[in-house]
Formats: sequence, C-alpha cells, structure tokens
Amino acid sequence: MKRHARRGFTLIELLVVIAIIAVLIALLLPAVQAAREAARRAQCVNNLKQIGLGLHNYHQTSNVFPMGSTLQPNNPPYTVYNWSCWSAQAQMLPYIEQAPLFNAANWSWAPEPYSEPTARDKGYASLGGYINMTVYNTKISSFLCPSDPNAGPVNNNSYHMSVGTTTFNTGQHMPASTGVFGMTWSYGISDITDGTSNTIAAAEAKCGNGNASPGGPAPGNGTMSSVGNAANKFDVSQIAYNLVTADLQNCSLSFQTLFLADDRGYRWGAGMMGYTLFNTVVPPNGGGQYTWNSCRVGCCQQAQAAHYLPASSWHAGGVNALAADGSVKFIKNSVSYQTWMALGTRGNGEVLSADSY
Repeated sequence: MKRHARRGFTLIELLVVIAIIAVLIALLLPAVQAAREAARRAQCVNNLKQIGLGLHNYHQTSNVFPMGSTLQPNNPPYTVYNWSCWSAQAQMLPYIEQAPLFNAANWSWAPEPYSEPTARDKGYASLGGYINMTVYNTKISSFLCPSDPNAGPVNNNSYHMSVGTTTFNTGQHMPASTGVFGMTWSYGISDITDGTSNTIAAAEAKCGNGNASPGGPAPGNGTMSSVGNAANKFDVSQIAYNLVTADLQNCSLSFQTLFLADDRGYRWGAGMMGYTLFNTVVPPNGGGQYTWNSCRVGCCQQAQAAHYLPASSWHAGGVNALAADGSVKFIKNSVSYQTWMALGTRGNGEVLSADSY
C-alpha cells in the first residue's frame, strides 16, 4: 500500500496566515485603546463628581465654597505671599474622605516651601514647608486624571477651580473674581445668579512634565515680556476682544521661541493660578488654535501665577468640566469664546442654551 507523506505549510501559506493575524491585531488594537480611554474618561468624570460632592458638602457646612487661596505666613518674619498658601482642594479634604490628611496639616502655616523673593533660585526652604511637608507631598488619586501621562508620579493636580474671566494672577490683585472662586475670597450658591448649572466651577488641566521645550507639544508655557493688553483685568468679557487675541497671539509667538518651564498642575496643595486655579478666557485646549498650556505676562515662562490658563485635557475633542450644581459636562474645544466666558462668570446675566456648548 502506497503511503503519502504529510505535507507542512508552505512559506506562502505561512506568510498569508501571519498577514491575516497582523490585520486582525491592527483592527483590534484601536478598539482596545478606545475601550481603555473610555474607562479612563469615565474615571475622570467620577473624580470631578467627587470634587463636586466635596464642594457642596463644604458649602453645606460653611454656606460658601472654599477660597481659592488662603492667607498664612510660611516663614517668620516674612510677609504673607498668597502664592504659597493652601488651595481650595486642600480646604475640602475632609469632604472627599481625606480627613486624616486635613487634620495632619498645620493651618497656621502656608505649605509652599519656596515663596520669599528669589528663594527658589537660592534653594531656600521655609518653616511652613517643613511643617507641612508630609501633607503637601501626599499624592491624592482623585485629583489626578488617569488619561494624563504626566499626572501621578508626584503630588500633581489635574482639576483646577475657576476664577471666571478674571486675569489677575496673584491674590494681592485678585481677592475677588467673576468666577466661583477668588484667591482670597469665598462665594456661595446665592452669589451664582446666572444659575449653578450654567456656571463652571472646575475643569481639567494637563499636568506639566518639567521638560517642555520651545514650540513643543502642550503642556508647555508661553510668556510675554511686555504688559499685556487684557492681563490683570477683573472681567475680560467686558473689554474689546481684539485686545485679548493680541495677547494670545503674542503668547503663541513666545511659545515657539523661548525655553519654557513646564509646571502646570505642579501641586494640589498650593492655592495659585496655574497649580489649582484657571480662567475661562481661552477655550478648552486653546480652541485648537493655541497650543500652549499657560501664559504669564511680564515675567517668567511658567504656569505658576500665569494670566492665561486654558482648561486642557488628553481626552479627544474637549475637556470635562464641573458645573457649580455638581454635574459634569464635556465641553468641546469648538465652543465659542463668548459662550466659554459666559460659562465662567457667575453673575453677568448671560442666557445660555444647552446646545451652545
């Protein structure tokens, strides 16, 4: 009886099988990545909802939301520097299941270790920084967006409180604001006459990685050496918009040429613009037009104490934002400047429809 030899795969057949597997992987991988991003985005929304719940629990106790920045000294006998003090996020710790951390803080002293003039350059520390070092350096997962690759290695912050259309960058000039938060001022629900569902309380911001370079991708920072046309204003929505765009274009120009610090969202405990506070002047992610993540006028290429701070995120198409009523909305990058500004102000009397954003 004649025997037939067993035949294996030919090279062509093997290559065809490999090609089919490669096509299947190529088709499957985007779906897996999309599913993972959907899960991360859902967690981000949940983080904001927890912050909203904490804010309202704080309000129930105090009848106001927390200040955007407290006022304490950080080193005797130095003057109080408002860019060294505790943030709204720190004040609401007991209401987001972080009471032990809140109780461990010494609220008589500001937490930021570098606050006196030139102290950061000289490497000075501060008494307040030493006292509150453990609390200040604690990482809190509910303050970190899981989609942000730069959030998490240290005690960063992905969720910034809104000062509305105010472009003052320090509390000496901005005790009050047009938004839900002022640096050294508290507002309550009764102050939000535009309606809590149509007023942004907080939104996402991309964390910096410390390695920005000129013209690099966000989250780098821009700066202007001259005095800005619309910087240091209580309500930018009330001035000519061409003055605003002139500033933003100058920020973009500097972003292409200057070496940039990359410190957005550097610490959740510090109540300062760029770290825990932002304004609603530039649409989310720069509206697709401005690629920088912050811009400071007349000083340094840093997010700390910047004047223009757009909400930003790694989610495609827009950012998650917390309304003052505790709901979370996804705001598209394409939202108009006028609508975005109106969402940021608490009492300017604008009428907004849900389909405008």
